[in-house]
Amino acid sequence: MSKIIVLGASGMLGTAICEQLKNHNLQAHTSASLDILCSQKLHEAVATFKPDYIINCAAYTAVDSAESNKERAYAINATAVEKLAQIANQFGATLIHFSTDYVFDGNATTPYRVNYPTAPINVYGASKLAGEEAIRRTGSAHYIFRVSWLFAPHGKNFFRWVAETDMEELNIVDSQTGSPTSALDVAAFIKHLIKNDPAVYGTYHFTNTGSCTWFAFAKAINDKLSLNKKINPVASFKTAAARPTYSLMDCSETEKTFDYKIPSIEDGLEHVIKSYKS
Repeated sequence: MSKIIVLGASGMLGTAICEQLKNHNLQAHTSASLDILCSQKLHEAVATFKPDYIINCAAYTAVDSAESNKERAYAINATAVEKLAQIANQFGATLIHFSTDYVFDGNATTPYRVNYPTAPINVYGASKLAGEEAIRRTGSAHYIFRVSWLFAPHGKNFFRWVAETDMEELNIVDSQTGSPTSALDVAAFIKHLIKNDPAVYGTYHFTNTGSCTWFAFAKAINDKLSLNKKINPVASFKTAAARPTYSLMDCSETEKTFDYKIPSIEDGLEHVIKSYKS
């Protein structure tokens, strides 16, 4: 049984991961109990508990707000992450960290491989890329998983908004293509990794397989939940932050390295709906 610290445990991904790892010797920390910005307390927690793994689910994820809160986005997504990697390295813990498809510019026409040149087009993506680079600089034992379009039966996310909004007619952007990814599936994979850790450290992609637009995903949610809402495609919405128009990522290296079959978008949605209804 591994000793594991989870940071950002009350968030969408952190909640799912803590549920999957509840049979391990687990310390689950919210931002209130252990703020990633407080390096002294991070150091004390790791020095006292001596975890085998530190799983970082803490992040500044407000994409539009990041444009006007650049300093805070970088503080959480880059500076604090670098300190965390240094602490993990000092105490021999493996760091598991999550990044994003937003490190890419969205101009590709085939799924992004891990080594494809990064070129973020917004502050959020740039801050997450800076966090990745900081981890790699430390030389610590680490896994960075770039995920995309996360949704879950809990927390604030697109799936729950479509499912629970009072609006009967929804206008959904149809000009962005990506892979909506179930936080439950990410968490199940992390459980598999810890049980079967190949120690092949580095950066990987993890998304549910397949692709769709936000409009198509909203239609799927609407149909599966029999919501009977009217879903209209729109070309774009004016937002503070630019979004990549193409976010597909090649996950073949992840499946090969970890001997793991990643579920499809359809299976991911079914899994979330089943949990949502129970």
